[in-house]
Amino acid sequence: MRFCLPTVVLVCLGWPMLLSADPLDEAVEASERQRMRWLNEQQNTPGITIDKFRSDGCSGGMSETWTYLAEVSPDFADRVGKRPPWEYCCVSHDRHYWRGESVNGYQKRQQADEELRQCVRQSAKSQSKQLSISLGLSPQEVIEMIHLTADLMHTAVRLGGGPCTGLSWRWGHGWPECPQRLPLETEN
Repeated sequence: MRFCLPTVVLVCLGWPMLLSADPLDEAVEASERQRMRWLNEQQNTPGITIDKFRSDGCSGGMSETWTYLAEVSPDFADRVGKRPPWEYCCVSHDRHYWRGESVNGYQKRQQADEELRQCVRQSAKSQSKQLSISLGLSPQEVIEMIHLTADLMHTAVRLGGGPCTGLSWRWGHGWPECPQRLPLETEN
């Protein structure tokens, strides 16, 4: 039986992966910049401190689903491991998101997200030979699947990782959630 890694990847990444995202338009960027200002207020409020670092591995349910599949299917665990082979990339990315620097935060988040993509893509070099044998695919097919996974992960964090969203994986998740303010304040 041939193992279908792309199906597992799509299941693990969740619904944002099914979306095709164009570059963020000006309205989305303006909204995020406003939320960065709110985060900056939180970070500079006397008495508010950052929580201890924690990571869920690869967010969006990827690590959680991968671990579950490895537990219920020894074949899955034998073929691809008990954790995503690029999980170290996600933990590094989580450190950026935990800290959530708000000064030039929009650019810093873009940089962290691109570093995540490149780290996962780089993991293909060390993973492709072993995975190609265990999956019955060519090394090039494995590399292409890991590159696709990296691109999908990048899309997911760009879509769902902004600051002040209430999500546990948001930019600045080490800080208390921003007070909800509607409608969005306009820039001066």
